[in-house]
Amino acid sequence: MPHVFQQPPLKASRELYEGKDPTVTVYLMESSGGMVAGDRNDITLKLAPESKVRLIQQSALKIYPSHTGETCFQRIDVDIDEDARLEWMPEVIIPFADAKFQVDTTLRLKESSTVLWGEIIAPGREKRGEIYDYESFRSNFKVYVEEELIAFDSLHFSPNEADLRRVGVLEDAMYIGSVWLISPNVDQVDVRAFQETLRVEEGLQAGITRLEGNAIHCRWLGREQWSLQEEMKRVYAALAELV
Repeated sequence: MPHVFQQPPLKASRELYEGKDPTVTVYLMESSGGMVAGDRNDITLKLAPESKVRLIQQSALKIYPSHTGETCFQRIDVDIDEDARLEWMPEVIIPFADAKFQVDTTLRLKESSTVLWGEIIAPGREKRGEIYDYESFRSNFKVYVEEELIAFDSLHFSPNEADLRRVGVLEDAMYIGSVWLISPNVDQVDVRAFQETLRVEEGLQAGITRLEGNAIHCRWLGREQWSLQEEMKRVYAALAELV
């Protein structure tokens, strides 16, 4: 990494390589243990031409109760240059009871660049009985290819204002997972055949969509974190191998 600027509690690990694989692995760490009311995380990534990067979050992102009523913000801006490749490994966002959180993610790609991106949203600290006890959760996810907006995914949950368990919303699901693939080689993925490989069982639902602009989106709804996370990792690895 030729240029690194970091300020506590955010920190990036040094570059790690596995064998002769040219992909560099970097761990993103948050030493505070979580975000409290009014905190803001800003993450900016710039990938040079032909670079290959795998970013892994060290642990789940915990959003603590907002006793002051202030919202925690996280902003992620990513620029991926020609023929570069980024893999952002999925981890869990856990909003505690009374938490308020907003994340804005913007990916900007060249036509020849590739990104594989995942995220998981938890209902709260399930083992403590905190299910949809947070105040609000907002996520705005945008993807630009050559400055053209090809995807905008917005989630807004306010459990106190609307019942998330009702029909047509989350029903009996508690965890939401997403994997995005944007690549010039996306034609190598047979979406219909890939759909057949997705595990759809009791407590786990999944769907895959092909978007204009060389993009694929997979989304899951699950009752259990473990089964959802395992399935997402399997699909993530399969997509990474195809492109």
